[in-house]
Amino acid sequence: MSDQVEKVSAEIENLSTILLSTLDEAQFFSHLAGFMASQLNCERANIYIVKEDSKAILISENSQPADGSLVLEKGHGPAGHVIRTKKPYFSNNTQRDPLFQKEAEQGVVSELTLPIVHEGIVIATLHLQNLSDEREFSRDDMTGALSLLNDLKKPLSNIKMYLQAKFLNESLLRQIESKEKEIQENKTGLQLADTYKIEEKEIIGNSEAMKRLLSISDRVSQSSVNVLVTGEKGVGKQMVARRIHCRSDRGGKSFVSIDCTALPEIRLEAEIFGEESGDFSGPKLKHGLIEAANGGTLFINNIDRLSPGLQSKLVRFLTEGMTFRVNGQMPYKSDIRLIVATSKNIEELIESGEFREDLYYSVNTMSLSVPSLKERLDDMEALSNFFLNLGKTREQQKSLSPCVIKALKEYNWPGNVRELQNVMERAYILSDGIIVERDHLADSVHKVEEVNEEEEDASFNFTEMTLDELEKKHICLTLDHLGGNKTKTARILGITVKTLYNKLHSYGMIAPKEA
Repeated sequence: MSDQVEKVSAEIENLSTILLSTLDEAQFFSHLAGFMASQLNCERANIYIVKEDSKAILISENSQPADGSLVLEKGHGPAGHVIRTKKPYFSNNTQRDPLFQKEAEQGVVSELTLPIVHEGIVIATLHLQNLSDEREFSRDDMTGALSLLNDLKKPLSNIKMYLQAKFLNESLLRQIESKEKEIQENKTGLQLADTYKIEEKEIIGNSEAMKRLLSISDRVSQSSVNVLVTGEKGVGKQMVARRIHCRSDRGGKSFVSIDCTALPEIRLEAEIFGEESGDFSGPKLKHGLIEAANGGTLFINNIDRLSPGLQSKLVRFLTEGMTFRVNGQMPYKSDIRLIVATSKNIEELIESGEFREDLYYSVNTMSLSVPSLKERLDDMEALSNFFLNLGKTREQQKSLSPCVIKALKEYNWPGNVRELQNVMERAYILSDGIIVERDHLADSVHKVEEVNEEEEDASFNFTEMTLDELEKKHICLTLDHLGGNKTKTARILGITVKTLYNKLHSYGMIAPKEA
């Protein structure tokens, strides 16, 4: 027994010498982990160092230096537990202990977790693990491990002072960088972080189509993938993008949006990527929206209007995470989530060579289709009342007559939700009382019933034609009704897109190469 004690004492003395000779924390804690695993006769030992914000960083894995990329949030798992309590904890059945859920998934059967403490401060956490049930931990193991750590006070004191100085230096550097960035932004007159912060706006919709869309949007918001939002003009694609941003981890950062139809190509590039210029007064810098959205979300509407050159530049940025300003010589980095929107059929644009396939795959990690107003008639009454009384006090609010609701549901709504909002604002102004009647609606809406009756009468006019002529007429009418969208037309007709192209070619409506 005496020989065993002397042997352990000699090993502790030898370890102390090694630990006192290094201030490389990865090497320090790897030596310590290997020693503790050997003394406690366990299969594996990991060590996490504790930051000032109580986050834990893996510094030694299986008694070997780790790269520090694995970070546990404050209070997470057994490390968080012992940091908070400053007391050791063990479990011989991780499958049944919720604290060791992650460890159980990694095949750990039992674990003894200890805080490495010096002068009341938790420096790190030690995780002694077994991958089989042949070895179980006991209170004696816990007491013995604490005793061994207590014999290493001097090297632990050294590493504690080193880590405190290192963390303080890192904190000061972050403060300096933040201050320099603030000064630079003040010089340019642009407070990027605050300028583009937004709040979520309510999306009105209880129809099944909208419930499904919002449910998928909320799931998408929990990741950082790029998103493609499709739908007709005026359906609210930007509202969906705002919801995804606000409900994501980036919600407190910038949400920057741009419409590609608003500017010519030469100005669009400078607006998105930034611009550098200079004259006799010195260099001038214009931040691009990619910089403004750093840490947040960039929303590009009508992305199909980007020129091939800008599409290529955007692909390179998404691939490399950095880009150049117009006339710039030095690249800059920006961490953004990209959400793009279009009312066009991107796949058709790819086939015609108008849209880059690599950009499509870069932005289409997730695709969301926003239903048109015609596809969500169950929301018509709620949406109409919302827009009618938007911004009004209780005393100023008005109601819609039943005939108005009927007319609204019968109308085609080519401008979708945006058009409905304009119609309701106009109706509120024209109605003298508290009830909005059919005559207060725009002419295009309240005359829709008469038009429908005329079309219905016309549809019964008999015309002699062959079956081929009837098929051609039906295909052309369907294509026209769907705004030229060949994919939707093929789906409605129950044929493939290729078959539709062949038929259109036979009618002389498209060139042979398109078919």
